[in-house]
Formats: sequence, C-alpha cells, structure tokens
Amino acid sequence: MGEFKSEEEMINYLSSKYHILEKELQIKEELFFEIEEFKKKSQKKLLLSTPFYQQYKALEVAQDDLVKNKGVGIEDDFSHYLDLENISFCKIEKDFWSKELMRLNEQTQMLKMKKTDSNSLDAMKKDAFLTRKLLQEKWKKSLDEEYLKWEIKELQKYREEFTKKLEEWLKLLEELIDVFSSLSLFDRSIFFDLSKENISLQDIQEIKRWVEYLSKDKALQELLKMLGKLRQADKNLKKELVKFISHFKEQVIDIDSKEEIVGITIGRDLAYALPQELALLSDEESSLLFDMKYVEGRIMSFDMQGMSENIKEIQEEKLVEISEDEKKGPIIICVDTSSSMQGAPETIAKAITLYMATKAIEEKRACYLINFSTGIDSMDLSGTMGISKVIEFLQKSFYGGTDATPALFHAVDMLQKEAYKKADILMISDFVMENLSQSATEKISKAKENNNAFYSLAIGNLFLSKQLKSIFDNEWVYNPDKGSVEAMVRNLQDME
Repeated sequence: MGEFKSEEEMINYLSSKYHILEKELQIKEELFFEIEEFKKKSQKKLLLSTPFYQQYKALEVAQDDLVKNKGVGIEDDFSHYLDLENISFCKIEKDFWSKELMRLNEQTQMLKMKKTDSNSLDAMKKDAFLTRKLLQEKWKKSLDEEYLKWEIKELQKYREEFTKKLEEWLKLLEELIDVFSSLSLFDRSIFFDLSKENISLQDIQEIKRWVEYLSKDKALQELLKMLGKLRQADKNLKKELVKFISHFKEQVIDIDSKEEIVGITIGRDLAYALPQELALLSDEESSLLFDMKYVEGRIMSFDMQGMSENIKEIQEEKLVEISEDEKKGPIIICVDTSSSMQGAPETIAKAITLYMATKAIEEKRACYLINFSTGIDSMDLSGTMGISKVIEFLQKSFYGGTDATPALFHAVDMLQKEAYKKADILMISDFVMENLSQSATEKISKAKENNNAFYSLAIGNLFLSKQLKSIFDNEWVYNPDKGSVEAMVRNLQDME
C-alpha cells in the first residue's frame, strides 16, 4: 500500500498519524476489511484493464498451434512478438530472429524443390519446431516481464489512491467524531457509511458550519433536548395473564417409617409380633400353631408408621397490570428553505434537521424529510440510506415564497403508510406565511384524532398565528438574535 511492504506496516503508520485507530478498535477492524476489499477489487481491475490481454491470447493460440503444426506459423508468432514492443518498453532481438526466419525460409524453398533426402527433411522440420518453440519461450518471458512491470506500476498507483482515500476517510472521521461527540451523536455505523459514499471535505465544512450552531448555543441545545423527546418511551399499562407458582410444606403419613404404634395388624412381621404370639413358641405343641399362623400370615403384630414432610407446588394464573415502554416512533420533519429563511434561520433549521435525522438513524427510527418552499422535495430515511444523503438533501434550497400546505398535505398522506402510522410531525420554519386552508386544517385535525402529534419550531421573533397555534400540539420559538428560546407553550411541561 503506497510504499508500505505489508498491511501491518500501513496500519501502524496510519495509527501513529490518526489516533482514532487506537481509540476505536471497531474502526481499525473496518480498516482491515477495507484493505481486503481493496485487494480483491485491484486484482479484478488489473485483469480488466491490462493492455497485454491480446498478447496472452495470441500466445495461447500459438502454443496450441505449435503442438499441431510444429514449426509452421513461426512468421505469425514473430509478428505478434513484435507487437509487444509497441505496447511496452520491451527490446526484441529483431536482427537475430530475422536471420532465423530467413534461414528457415531458405530451408522451406529447398523442401519445395525436393532437393533433400528424408533424413535431411526430418532434421529441417525438427529445426523449425525447436526454433519456433524457442521464439515462443522468449515471447512468453518478455511478455511476463512486461506484465509484471506494468502490474507493479499500476498497483503502486492504485495503492497511492487507496492510501489517500483512507487518509481522507480517517481525517473526515476524526473531524466528524469531534464535532458530533459534543452533541452526543456518535454512531459508528453512520460514519462507516461516509467511507463508501461521495462525501467531500467541502461537505464536512458544511456539516461543521451547521453543527457549530448546535454546539455553541446553550439555549439551542436545551431546545434540542426537548425536541429529542418527541414520542419518547411512554408508559402504557396493559393487563396480562401471569402464571404464579407457590410452594408450601405438608405432613403426610409414611407407612415405611416405624416411629410409633398406631394399632394391631396381622401378617408375618416377626419383629413387631405381639408378646402373646411369641409365647406360643415356648411350648412344643403350641409352636405348631405359631408355625401355621406364620404360614397363613395371621400373626398379630403392632402396626407401626411415621410422618414425613412433603413440598407441594401450586400453580395459578392471575390478571395483572404491566407497565411497558412504547418504542420511539417515527418522525416526519418539514423544513422551510424559502427566501425568508435565508441566512442564519436556514442554517439553524438545517442544523436541527441534521440533528434529528442523525438521531433517527442512530436509534433505527423511521424518518422522513420534507424540504419545502412553494414546492416540496422529500426523502425517506427508513431504509439503509446513509448520512451523506441527508447532507445532499439539506444542501437543496428553493428560495421562493412560503406555502406550508403542500408539505403538510404530503406529511399527512405519509401517515397512511404502515411505517409512518404512529409518526409525529415537526415543522421548522419562520412561519412567515398565509393561514392554511380549511381543508388543510380539517385533514390535520383528523390525523390528530389517530394520536399523531404535530409540533412547530418557529425560528425568528414571530409567534404563530392563532390558527396555526390550534394546529400544533407544542410550539417552540427560537430567536437566533438573542440565542434563546422565547416561548414554549401548552404541553411542554409534561415533556420534562
């Protein structure tokens, strides 16, 4: 890679220059992966771009022909060999091979005149075969040498380009991590996307310009914390059938335990036989009676038993209320880029949009962006779209008049889609606009009946009109001149 002899040498060099590789092992692993991918791609690129493809193809045909036709065709081989000189710096011994071809031609003429015997004919054919074989060997050796020189040169170029790309990527990561960490926005998967997409250092400067507004302005940071709580984990109570298991001890009769006398029984248990039964054994005649009773199992004996402790398990099901956390829902962001937003308001609006979109990507939340003026432009971040697409989207501006109706209509239409049914809508604007039509307000009211919330962030020193206040559940007003949040109304206190 570049002038490096091995991957480890290159990694060590980059680690000494970019400390992020020592701090973030995952980025280091990603670097190894990128190097492996580079190897595969560079080999494929070499195969597709080599100027020696036709040469190797012609040599392969010539080698096959040598087996079939022996020495015939050496002129074509020499012609192809000479072509190698035209595409490389190879030096061919033209004089030597020209003389050899002339000699073989003279031999061929002699064959045609039939002035040679059979032994001489065989010798000339063998000579032509060996000469052609030697020519092909020289051709192949020269071709391999020239290909190797070209390959080393090309690989060196690829490696230099790759090393430059890696250094730009690492520099970009260090800059972005430094900027985004100040806002607690550091998700490695987002930054890995940057290595695979067309992000320039100029784009990074644009990002930094947006983020500076977020990192330096304390009032704006407080506002972002509030905005970050949109659709946070609300506690929901639900009833569930829960299985409970309880254990208790109980005393049970143990017939195998001989702890106490509980009565009289009959059988053959001599150990607990009654004294009067055992007395029968004292007389010879009465002992016969004892023997009969034993055989018949009619010997009276004490009935013995004990008690043991048993653990009993009881299962029962009960309906109980369980508190569950509702997942953070999707969000639809409408950002105003009309002419009245030019300057600091637009920068702040885009900075906040970048923050919200990045948070959504980090938290794997569905996010939909709508850029509006008199027209709209939109982008769905629900899939695998990276942060670079967000940047590309935010670089667009209409600089026309302001009409929020198309943006709100489009946002409400998105609520019909499965991924955005529970979405909340945030509109960022200076709200220098006319009131919405009755059809727009009715459509929004219907959406709010389905528990979709509408939020507004007004940038400037203008408060929303009475009509707009009735539309939005929460309203924030940020004054960039004073660097403060001027107003927070309605349910904002509930979000603390």
